[in-house]
Amino acid sequence: MAKRIAFLVLSVVLAVSCAQEVIDLPMAVAHRGCWLKDGGEFYINENCPAGVMMAARYGYPAIECDVRYTLDSVMVIMHDGTINRTMRNASDYSEILEPVRVSERTFEDLRTNYVLASTDPSLRTPIPTLEEELLACKEYGVIPMLHSAVVESYKLAHEILGDGFIAFDASQAAVSRARDYSSCLILLDPGSDEASRTIERLREIGGECGMSTMRHGMLDAGYIKEVKDAGFEVQASIFPSPHEQRAASDGVTIQLSDFWWRQTDGRKPIETFKKKSLALEEGQSVSWNAEAPEYAAVTVDLDFAGSVEVTLCGKTYSLTHPQAGKVERFGLRLFKDAPALEIKAVGPGTEIKSVTAKVYDCSAR
Repeated sequence: MAKRIAFLVLSVVLAVSCAQEVIDLPMAVAHRGCWLKDGGEFYINENCPAGVMMAARYGYPAIECDVRYTLDSVMVIMHDGTINRTMRNASDYSEILEPVRVSERTFEDLRTNYVLASTDPSLRTPIPTLEEELLACKEYGVIPMLHSAVVESYKLAHEILGDGFIAFDASQAAVSRARDYSSCLILLDPGSDEASRTIERLREIGGECGMSTMRHGMLDAGYIKEVKDAGFEVQASIFPSPHEQRAASDGVTIQLSDFWWRQTDGRKPIETFKKKSLALEEGQSVSWNAEAPEYAAVTVDLDFAGSVEVTLCGKTYSLTHPQAGKVERFGLRLFKDAPALEIKAVGPGTEIKSVTAKVYDCSAR
């Protein structure tokens, strides 16, 4: 098992019956903060202190944020090279028609003339600085993962949070500089390197390290095991469904995601659905629908033998288990959405040994 660093919230080991496999769940990280959309528009925008507060509400131990320099070398939080997708004109909240590049505008210009998009006027705030984001993380007890090749960002993070942050980038030269300031966890995107080369590069960095990749086809169970056995963390980076489920099942230690959720520790479900010993003929299904509060999450634990198609809140997973005993675990955060589950047999002789679905209220933490 890959080592854990003390400041990280450890993956929760869920003990099930002796006939079932014990699975280590990865630490969940909210991608670009815990952003939320309302009717297709941002309610909580990406990369902002409000997203840190929302991450704390949903129980995410960490958030990812993207660091850029303005023209006058102020470190701000913005994913895109331009602000057009996530911001609006401050004067009248109109769309920004011409490209506005962060690196080509002064901080005062960006801060004065544009606001973050939100359906809530009170959240239409100026572009946040890295310092503001880090202070929000400190206030809410959330670990920031700095997706950054800006070396000065690591220095500032250490000044505010000590070693309680994560440095993350594809540039080994950049993330290695985090060691100038901190013994924080460093995650390297190894590109298309084989596992053996990835391990070599992580050893070159030294200290608490790991890898992160968006290449879901590359990160198979064998790759994950080899890197973990060498003592390093493995992060699945914004894998789309159904690949995020497979990554968790294959043993990644960190899940960076726009939607994945399993932060049940200390929470009691407000509704539970359970079924056991169901034999399904091909084409037959079992389904469940529930109501949920505005801020909610849903989890599903499924033990089965055969082939099934699982649809959870519009996300579909095709799975085959030769025999029962390995529990598949799903989880989604919800905003103004109702949980809906369907498990359909897509082959003959499918048996559901057990299925448990739970709804959690995330209105407050």
